[in-house]
Amino acid sequence: MHEIDIIDETFDRDRTTTYELSIQVSLNGFSYAVKDTVRNTFIALFNTDWKGYSIDCVNYRDFLNRLIEAKPWLTKEFKKIIVAFNLPYYTLIPADFFDPTNSKSILDQVHSIPECFELGHTELNNLLMVIVYAAPHEFINEWKRLHSKTLFIHSLKSFVHIPYNYSSKPYLQIDVDHQYVNIAIHSNGQLLVANSYTCKTPTDIVYYSNAISKAMFEDIDHIHVNLTGDGELMVGLPEEMGKYFNFVSHQAEFYKPVFFSYKLLRFRTEYFRLFNLGVTCE
Repeated sequence: MHEIDIIDETFDRDRTTTYELSIQVSLNGFSYAVKDTVRNTFIALFNTDWKGYSIDCVNYRDFLNRLIEAKPWLTKEFKKIIVAFNLPYYTLIPADFFDPTNSKSILDQVHSIPECFELGHTELNNLLMVIVYAAPHEFINEWKRLHSKTLFIHSLKSFVHIPYNYSSKPYLQIDVDHQYVNIAIHSNGQLLVANSYTCKTPTDIVYYSNAISKAMFEDIDHIHVNLTGDGELMVGLPEEMGKYFNFVSHQAEFYKPVFFSYKLLRFRTEYFRLFNLGVTCE
């Protein structure tokens, strides 16, 4: 994971109440983006790994103290703060069948939940579904000490919204986070399937994408595939996908229009989920 620390020259530390802070916690590290809501423009991006630790054994208090020491403005009031967990410990449940008291037993059927993780859920109202997920409770507790009104969600919420121009077409989304890959398929505006996989090569991603597509459709020639994310698996992936799918793109198709300062433009596709958090949580 490469380190990123970009703050646009228009960033005003005395105007954070007009800014939106989006945070993403993943297996590989911690990232955030700041959006100026007056101009609807992203003006800061930060990304770092867990400094030699894995996500289930990080000293979160120490991590956040060091982060705040370097960037004390993170403790100030923001217009909105969203923390999204980009982690593979999740499952989707139809809203009509969701019961919080049964969440753990359902999630246990598909994932082994790490120790020191707690359960949460995120509603996908437009899709009539609920994401049940597990996240490190120590991070949640430490962050709440800084900002008690933070909205905690799973990052899949920002991923399964599709752009309006694809709402009537079969649409296959693939988001790469190093060796962790999310795949979702939509058709006629409905989410058909979403799942996460651990992949070691681009061929693994092609295999899962092809298998899921053929399970959903008899003819996959009309599916549009869009790739986002970051990591070694992304190298050569568009070309490999093009051998099996007729329509492949590698771009950030946002749910609603957003803008970027010049320094952040090239990261739109790489950090698609992080940048798409705010508009999908309105």
